[in-house]
Amino acid sequence: MKKGFTLAELLGVIVILGLIAMIAIPTINSAINSSRDKAYDEQIRTIEEASRTYISKNSLKLPNMTEGSTCCLRVETLQEAGLLKADDIKNPKYVKDSTDTDERFENFNGSVIITFTKNKYNYEYVNDNTCTPC
Repeated sequence: MKKGFTLAELLGVIVILGLIAMIAIPTINSAINSSRDKAYDEQIRTIEEASRTYISKNSLKLPNMTEGSTCCLRVETLQEAGLLKADDIKNPKYVKDSTDTDERFENFNGSVIITFTKNKYNYEYVNDNTCTPC
């Protein structure tokens, strides 16, 4: 008698492994994308928090306290002030040659727009440097 597996047994194992892969791969991809989204949001919060720290030390650079007044604080300025490290500006969603707004920048090189509304300052990161600097 020969020892070994029959063709039917081998095909059965291959089918079962294929089914497991069909279930596991989308779940793994979803988990990876979810963690990238969380890391992206955390990077944005880090940049906005660094801008709050910068402004608390340089309060004279704030926009005047009239409703809707704005100014921009560049990420480069935050780096020069020592408030952001190189790791803090890496975009975890970066995809080479992507056209998606969140994915096409390898690093966060934009600005934080500081706006005075409703008697408080609001901070929002944007991927552009075209507004008035603080």
